[in-house]
Amino acid sequence: MSFSIFSDGVFNEKEVQDAVMESILQLYGLKGLSLIAPTLIEFDEKDQRGIIRCNHSYLRLMRASLAYVTSIRGSGASIIVKKVSGTIKSLKS
Repeated sequence: MSFSIFSDGVFNEKEVQDAVMESILQLYGLKGLSLIAPTLIEFDEKDQRGIIRCNHSYLRLMRASLAYVTSIRGSGASIIVKKVSGTIKSLKS
């Protein structure tokens, strides 16, 4: 799924990945994290957009986890899902 971050701050790939992982852990615990299996495929620091991969059976949990993110590195932020697709190629176009 592709996403955008809305915030006054600018974040790097590691900070975004940590915020997403923390959100999943808080909502669903370690078991949920292993079931969702999120992977940040790419992240554009300039545009604050990225592509994250997850287990398709747990897509709803992944979307909820992204919506649950309210701050990254102490700065207010929200992650908005832009598009969901079965292939990374279609998300890039």
